[in-house]
Order: sequence, then C-alpha cells, then structure tokens
Amino acid sequence: MTELNSKIPKGPLSEKWTNYKANTNLVNPANKRRLEIIVVGTGLAGAAAAASLAELGFKVKNYCYQDSPRRAHSIAAQGGINAAKNYQNDGDSVYRLFHDTIKGGDYRAREANVYRLAEVSNAIIDQSVAQGVPFAREYGGLLDNRS
Repeated sequence: MTELNSKIPKGPLSEKWTNYKANTNLVNPANKRRLEIIVVGTGLAGAAAAASLAELGFKVKNYCYQDSPRRAHSIAAQGGINAAKNYQNDGDSVYRLFHDTIKGGDYRAREANVYRLAEVSNAIIDQSVAQGVPFAREYGGLLDNRS
C-alpha cells in the first residue's frame, strides 16, 4: 500500500514552517532570468504571487480560465479575508485565527498549514494593500474590519 506524504515539515506546530524556510534551498540570483514561472489563476493569490515573483526578477506568465482576469472569484468574494489584526483591541491573535479557521473547516484542514496562514496573515493583508487591492475602508481611511 502506498503511503500518502503530506510533505508537512517536522517539529512543533509553531516552528514547522520557520524551520522549513531556514533549510530550503534558494534560487541563485544568476539563474532567475533563465527560469520561467507559470502562475495559474488571476485572483487575489494568483495575481499577488505573479506580481511578487516578477518584482524579484523572474519571468512570469499568468493564466486564467475565465474570459477576463477581472472575473476571478476573489472579485466576487463577499465574506472578505481574515487576518490576525488586533485593530479594535478585541484580543485577536494568531492562535484565535488558527482555531477559528480549523473550526470553520470542520476540523478537516491540515493544522500546520492553517497555523502558517495565521502567522503570515498580517503580512498578506499589508502586501495586498501595497499592491493596490481595493479593500473596504472606514470613513477615516483605515481598513474596515469585523470583530
């Protein structure tokens, strides 16, 4: 019988991806121009990945299966995006986002991946804002959030 390898790094939950990043081989800067990266999807994740890789100097091709990149599902999302931002001093934390996401997925998600998502959620929001994603804002200009 074949064993399913989830390729989740070993170690305690809070250190899995930090250790993985520390031991991953990087692309030599001299080889960046020789590599061509294909990104499938033009939603929030695909477009951000393509833009970030292009900023790093890679040749990137971005594909979508809709008739226009503006028809991506991220555009139609009405539930928003979550992050562990404690704007309203409501006690938000990485652990609370982790627990809520696991619970919302009926405890079927891979915990190490969800924990990593919760860890980097603030950086994802900040990067998206810097790249021009039109999030809803309050009258003062701050990002609108729910608690």
